Amino acid sequence: MALVDRSAAWPWQGDKPVHIPRPDVVPAGFLLPGDPARVDMAASVLEDFVIVGQNREFRMGLGRHNGVTIGVCSTGIGGASTEIVAVELAALGVRAIIRTGGMGAMAADLELGDFVIAQSAIANSACARPYAPGTENVAADPDVVRYLDEARQARGLRGRLGITATADGYYRAQGRPDHRGGDPMPAILDGLAARGADGMEMEAEIIFAVGAALNVKAGAVMAVHAHRRSDGWLEDYEETQRNVVRIGADALVRALGSN
Repeated sequence: MALVDRSAAWPWQGDKPVHIPRPDVVPAGFLLPGDPARVDMAASVLEDFVIVGQNREFRMGLGRHNGVTIGVCSTGIGGASTEIVAVELAALGVRAIIRTGGMGAMAADLELGDFVIAQSAIANSACARPYAPGTENVAADPDVVRYLDEARQARGLRGRLGITATADGYYRAQGRPDHRGGDPMPAILDGLAARGADGMEMEAEIIFAVGAALNVKAGAVMAVHAHRRSDGWLEDYEETQRNVVRIGADALVRALGSN
């Protein structure tokens, strides 16, 4: 039987990650959408875009923005798969990661199609706790936060800084009913809002926690796809998601230049 250079504790084969595709040359920064289809969408924003490959929910592409090569890798939905992407990118030497995705707003002043730059995430996800023990908010990198909000403003896009709650599930964990016609659970929304959350999603806290633990600059820009208080839903959000990529790419290039 052939020997392989890996173990159960660190099951890489040499410099090949267990889960995510590995490009021949690894960019220093990555945008991290959840949906693999949004990796392909980045081709309409970035120049010279090529798909590297896909394994499970992890689809990866490379493109150029303002003369800088950046990566785009989907995380899939939720904390467990997001932790895999963040850790494996850090081990490949990536220095900056930015979540690009959607969120369900709770704050009354946020509207469908707004863009929220997360300053921090309240301590809510079990997947983040090994990297950020305790009950304090998990902060995004302050420079990345500033670059993201300046990029949003420069493009004339509505939104603001905010705080997110990262849920480990989509239905009950976010106060939704678990069957059609079921009763929602507004106490969950009220509890998260009372702790300062402007909205909720499923990945940002893990990205911030892993980034801080592994010395990777991390941030998140999210479009309001739904409003949990008004029950509004943004049906046509393709251009909104392109703007999420534009904001993230603008900020990522600046974050890499500041290192």
